Amino acid sequence: MKIFNTAYMVLLVSLLSACAQPVSTDWIQQKYTNQTSKFITVDGNRVHYRDEGRDQGRDQGSGETIILLHGTASSLHAWDAWAQGLKNNHRIIRMDLPGFGLTGPDRLDRYEVSDDVAFLSAFMNQLEIKQAHIVGSSLGGRIAWQYALDFPDQVESLTLINALGYPQAQWPPAIEMGQWPIVDQIMEHFSPRFMYEIGLKEVYFDKGMVNDALVDRYYEMSRYPGNLAAFPKRVKAQLDTDSLSIQGIHVPTLILWGEEDIYFPVARAHQFKHDIKGARLHTYSNVGHLPMEEVPNQSMSDFNQFITTLIH
Repeated sequence: MKIFNTAYMVLLVSLLSACAQPVSTDWIQQKYTNQTSKFITVDGNRVHYRDEGRDQGRDQGSGETIILLHGTASSLHAWDAWAQGLKNNHRIIRMDLPGFGLTGPDRLDRYEVSDDVAFLSAFMNQLEIKQAHIVGSSLGGRIAWQYALDFPDQVESLTLINALGYPQAQWPPAIEMGQWPIVDQIMEHFSPRFMYEIGLKEVYFDKGMVNDALVDRYYEMSRYPGNLAAFPKRVKAQLDTDSLSIQGIHVPTLILWGEEDIYFPVARAHQFKHDIKGARLHTYSNVGHLPMEEVPNQSMSDFNQFITTLIH
């Protein structure tokens, strides 16, 4: 009965939202790109990315290459503060993962972790990146630690920020509804703006950060062609079923975690630290799911100290 009532509610608000004017693809792209935005074709998909830093990291003696991976329903914009703070000393690369942002859906609807790892490998090969410090938030963290298992020689260090890894007791409502029959079909076509505001206020501990610009970004990005249809396929991927393999990670690892994350509790951070030999851990009070956005300076400082010890 609960599922039926929720499905009915989603159908009702979605049908009402269908009356809204469609968002222009060109307008979205113009709004969410800048002078550093680039597009590259990876396995038939047009991928939006940014490559910033000290001569893009290619000059002799320049800083390390850092790859930043965002989470579900997000985009490379989640890393704006980190990119700004790190690019003077390092090469910073971030992209919109398939199914999100201005990359749009994968042409073959490939959204399992193994598919994301294959995508990241092909992306790095095309940019001729042989080694990098890989940082992942949430879903991006899940992809990052799997990459560290599959391609350890390419990972100089691994940083996990409120990352997926262990069986979930519950999922955020949008992800859970995207897994339900019938509701998933509705979500492929309609998604009202107010749902994004509700969801973001659960993700951020500091509700003051959830302003109109932030809600607009998530809402408008979701309406980029194909992203709505990709979302239910994305959230049906097997993301929390392989935690025993985490103990096989042997690259230097840093764990950063917001203590007030209601869906990825801080206990998960301690599990990662226990399972990954030599891992370092920093947790942040009064911070939710996205420490790189809620406390960018503190989390970036902890990351900087971490990679500095590895470099020297």
